[in-house]
Amino acid sequence: MGVPEMKERLERFKVKRESLTIEIKGLARDIREKLNPAMVDDVVDLAVSEAATMMDSLIVKQAEMIALRSKIWELEEALGY
Repeated sequence: MGVPEMKERLERFKVKRESLTIEIKGLARDIREKLNPAMVDDVVDLAVSEAATMMDSLIVKQAEMIALRSKIWELEEALGY
């Protein structure tokens, strides 16, 4: 893979990183809202199962982000950044 291709790939990864960041922040915000006791009359009404499902998604997104960061660091190192 040549330098232009590596730079293009790096830019695509950075765009994906921004998208994942937005998704992760959104999931974290939604989970916080589901588990906020101030939002319900009784704590038994907290949406724990919904929050747990969202946590599963958050775990997957975080793993994607970790893998993506590794690829970005690899390309930046190869490009001398």
